[in-house]
Amino acid sequence: MIRAVLFDFDGLMADSEPLAEWAWNQVLTPYGHRLNGQILEAVLGLRVIDTSRFLCRHFDLPLSPEEAMAERERVFLDAVPAQLRACDGLYPLLDELAARGVPLAVATSGHRGYITLALETLGVADRFQALATGDEVANGKPAPDVYLLAAQRLDVPPAACLVLEDAPLGIASARAAGMACVAVPNPRLPPDAFGAANWVFPSLAAVLEHLDTLIDHQEHTG
Repeated sequence: MIRAVLFDFDGLMADSEPLAEWAWNQVLTPYGHRLNGQILEAVLGLRVIDTSRFLCRHFDLPLSPEEAMAERERVFLDAVPAQLRACDGLYPLLDELAARGVPLAVATSGHRGYITLALETLGVADRFQALATGDEVANGKPAPDVYLLAAQRLDVPPAACLVLEDAPLGIASARAAGMACVAVPNPRLPPDAFGAANWVFPSLAAVLEHLDTLIDHQEHTG
């Protein structure tokens, strides 16, 4: 049975992706570029440094990935405290999981400085017993590293963890870690992009509605 729940952050807990898109466009516009839907789909779920590498290569920017990332971080992090909002249904779901005594972790491609600020901004920093971030692992999603690190920090076997994700790269990461996964699909992506998930629900409210089934799930791997 499921003994812990691991949350992705961006697009799942926080409606951060419009803010991230705006921040990247602040970097790209001086060079005559902007993000489009195809590019956003390609980078959804990546670490910031991996996104930066992709964009620098795609647009042939006269910047190193580190320079582009630093500029994006400057404008993005300045905006987070005033503009970041929780996704609908987050707080009731966290309340119910806390009432059931289920250990929780955040496992995210975001770096620790941002995630710490963001959790404080949303008022949920004390809801999670562990945090695993993209800058703490060798390989970002879709590699399993960040989910395995979160499970290790909770001292829960991977097969006893349930992951909540909004992006195909994150679903692939969770499945590679040997974990059951719920998709709450990012609306930018086509519905058929989430076939690797064990379940697909339209919202966090729907996850809450089906929580008994999800927590009782037994994952058989290998």
